[in-house]
Amino acid sequence: MKHVEVVCALIENTEGKIFCCKRGPGRSLEGYWEFPGGKVEKNETHEETIIREIKEELKSDIIPLEYLGVSNYTYKNMAPYDDFSITMYGYRCKLIKGDLELTEHIEKAWKTKEEMKQMNFAEADKPFINN
Repeated sequence: MKHVEVVCALIENTEGKIFCCKRGPGRSLEGYWEFPGGKVEKNETHEETIIREIKEELKSDIIPLEYLGVSNYTYKNMAPYDDFSITMYGYRCKLIKGDLELTEHIEKAWKTKEEMKQMNFAEADKPFINN
């Protein structure tokens, strides 16, 4: 089974809301909400990954402020995709430049953690809502 190691950013605004986005068509977990981020590349730190991924996916710059923890989950029976497991490392981050412009996702929102509990989040992201 394929295993991926990813990092996600919980970007908080001045009102205490957190940025989240909905996965686009043609990707695994299509239509699920998630915290932005992506796969850790070889010889890359988690902090370097999250900075790079937000720049690539959302054309914005962030600073990782605090490590929030790790989430492990195995996704099964998600045809047409093969089963895979994921290890996700979460970081609280601050937006320093940009407007979080969508390039891969189909929707974005600033939500409280209480509001997020009512949304259809990917399972690996859910522990960070309750964090």
